[in-house]
Amino acid sequence: MKLKVYVCSLEFPTDGFIDKEGARHACADAQGIAFQGLKRVAGILGKRYLSDEELKVLMQVEGFCKNNGLEYEIVDLGTISFLARLRLRMKGVKAPAICCGEKMVLGAPCEEDFEMLLRRSKTENKVA
Repeated sequence: MKLKVYVCSLEFPTDGFIDKEGARHACADAQGIAFQGLKRVAGILGKRYLSDEELKVLMQVEGFCKNNGLEYEIVDLGTISFLARLRLRMKGVKAPAICCGEKMVLGAPCEEDFEMLLRRSKTENKVA
């Protein structure tokens, strides 16, 4: 059984400045501050960015799955179609979230949430 990790990445325009005057504009200095709190996950999401909370959840799930021999799948709500995102929203999925079968953990998981997911995955594996 795979855990599904729902995140919502963002993509920012990477247009360069046209001239030297544009590079010295006040908005150019503000760009570094504007993107604070967003991290790039290279290799997984390409040029897309995750918030600190989503990155933390992703790292927690990665460590949990590695320690318990489980697999996980990343579902990026920022790259799926509008209808698919709407269907997930109607089911109550908000990023970040972790799903194991019918059980869902919204937000950052705690130890009890991971224990519940582990029990759930073991019972699902016995049935399959």
